Amino acid sequence: LMQANIDLRLPFGNGIDLKVGQFGTVVGNEVFDYDSNAFFQRSVAFAYQPTHHTGILASYQVSDDLGIQLGFVNDTSTTATNASDDDGSSAYIGSVSYTLPDSMGFAGGTSIKWATVRDAGSTDVDNDYFELNLPTIVEGLTLQATADYVERAANDDEIYGIHAGYAVNDKTTLNLRLEWGSTDGAYTGTTAYTELESVAVGLTYDLWENVISRVEYMSTSSDNSGQADDDTFSVNLVYSF
Repeated sequence: LMQANIDLRLPFGNGIDLKVGQFGTVVGNEVFDYDSNAFFQRSVAFAYQPTHHTGILASYQVSDDLGIQLGFVNDTSTTATNASDDDGSSAYIGSVSYTLPDSMGFAGGTSIKWATVRDAGSTDVDNDYFELNLPTIVEGLTLQATADYVERAANDDEIYGIHAGYAVNDKTTLNLRLEWGSTDGAYTGTTAYTELESVAVGLTYDLWENVISRVEYMSTSSDNSGQADDDTFSVNLVYSF
């Protein structure tokens, strides 16, 4: 189970929302559920992020434009988080999100987010995530820029991304994801990615209620002499219930 928690609300100020138990992480623009993402195929950055934590997370909406989160949890390393119930470490997690007001002119509506997972235990892995959502320039078009930084005891990871979506109509959406950066090798388990480049294009079509279809192509490459390029074409039918 990726989500197994109790939601509580404390009557303080605008109200503090508490999530106690196991819940999704605060970093990254993708979630663990495949059908909730723009692509069925995971981004490269997803492999370097924790997916969920066990602990407590408090969320507070300071105003319509500003929101903050703070939590104390365990499970910080990606491999242990995905494969076991506890990696033996603890961490502080949090985020700050802010939407520029309309008074900012053309920049009004731009949202900025910073989220972090700071290891306080033995794994010595810290995640920092930055997200920029641009206001709608063309009807149906969404644009987002992301940056992932992972600090380790030995080597660090840097992955940058551009995410775009265009709603052709109520049922059809075109999606594009570009990623680049460098990693220490955790993605493959053996070989580091230098000058990493990844591109994914896809078409999502809502067949009928609760059923969507996806056609996707993803290509990932790097400058490593021993690292083979990866190209994947996939067709998916997703039923949500």
